[in-house]
Amino acid sequence: MPSQPAYAGIDIGGTNIKFGLVDPKGKVLYREQRPTMADKGADPLMHLVANLSESLLYHAAEEDFEVKWLGVGTPGAVDWKSGKVLGVSPNITGWQGVEIGTILRDRLNMPVLVDNDVNVMALAESRFGAAIGYRSVVCVAVGTGVGGGLILDGRLWRGAGHAAGEIGHMSINATGPKCRCGSNGCLESYCNSSAIITRLTAKLSNGLTPVFEEVLEGSLKNLSIKKLFAAARKNDEIAVSVIQETAEYLSIGIANVVNLLNPEIVVIGGGVADGGAGFVEAVAGEVRKRALNPAAENVRISKATLGNDAGFIGAGILGEAPIIE
Repeated sequence: MPSQPAYAGIDIGGTNIKFGLVDPKGKVLYREQRPTMADKGADPLMHLVANLSESLLYHAAEEDFEVKWLGVGTPGAVDWKSGKVLGVSPNITGWQGVEIGTILRDRLNMPVLVDNDVNVMALAESRFGAAIGYRSVVCVAVGTGVGGGLILDGRLWRGAGHAAGEIGHMSINATGPKCRCGSNGCLESYCNSSAIITRLTAKLSNGLTPVFEEVLEGSLKNLSIKKLFAAARKNDEIAVSVIQETAEYLSIGIANVVNLLNPEIVVIGGGVADGGAGFVEAVAGEVRKRALNPAAENVRISKATLGNDAGFIGAGILGEAPIIE
C-alpha cells in the first residue's frame, strides 16, 4: 500500500509551539504542542524546534505518511527564501537573525520553508478555513502579540522587505504606552493578552465582583484571558466592559486596514478571539462604524475557524508553488 501524502508544519508562538500533520484536504492527522519558553533565549528555543521537527518527521514515517518538506511559522519578518528571521520579535528574546531554514535543513536533510506565523495562518484560513473562496483577505491574530497576514489577488503578500501585514505595530496613539517594539501606542500594546489582563486587574483592584469571586476562586492570581471570557459569558459588567474596550481598540487598526486595502474579508483568530463572548462581533460592529463606505459596507468580518491548528496547517502547505510564487 503506497504512503499517504501529508503536510508537516510547526507554529512557533510566543507561548506555545504547535506542530502536526495534515492531509491534502485539510484534515488534521496528528497534533501536539509544547511550551515555547521564549524567555530562555534563542539558542535553547532553536534546539527545541529542531528536536520537535525530528520527532514530528519520525512520527510521520512511523505512520507511513509521505512528507516532502517541513514548514515553519515564526513571529517576526522572515526572508522566506532563506528562512532567516529579519525583524525583531518582541515576544522572543534574541530571535532576530536566527537562520531557522539553514539550521533545520542541515539537521533534517530535507526541504524546509519558513514564513511569518500570521502569514501561514492566513494561508491556512484561505485554503481550509473561514476565507475559502476569497481572493483578498486580511488575517489578524490576537494573543500574546498582535499580528497580521495579507492575501491579495489570491496570493500571499509579503512586501518588499518581507515585513507586510504587521498590523500590531500600527500606532493608534502617538503618546500611548511604550510597546515592546520600542514605539508608542502600538495596537499590540492595547490588545495583546497582557495588556488586557493589566486593564482588567486595575478594574478589579478594589475588590472582586461576585462573578469574578466565583471564576477566580477568590484570588486575582488566577486571572487569565480564559477566566475573563468565562466571566463575560456570565454577564459580569467589568468583564464585558474590558472586552468591549479591547474590541474598540482593535477596530481602529482594522478599520485603517479596511480603508487602505478594501478586502473582501477580515479573519480574526488567536487566543483572545477564541474566547468568544461576542468579541469578534463587537469588533465587526466597531469597524463598520469607523471604516469608510463602501469598504465598510462590503467587508465580511469573521472569526477564524481553524483555531490553534491554523499555524501548523499553513506552515505545512508553504511548499505548494501556486501559493508562494
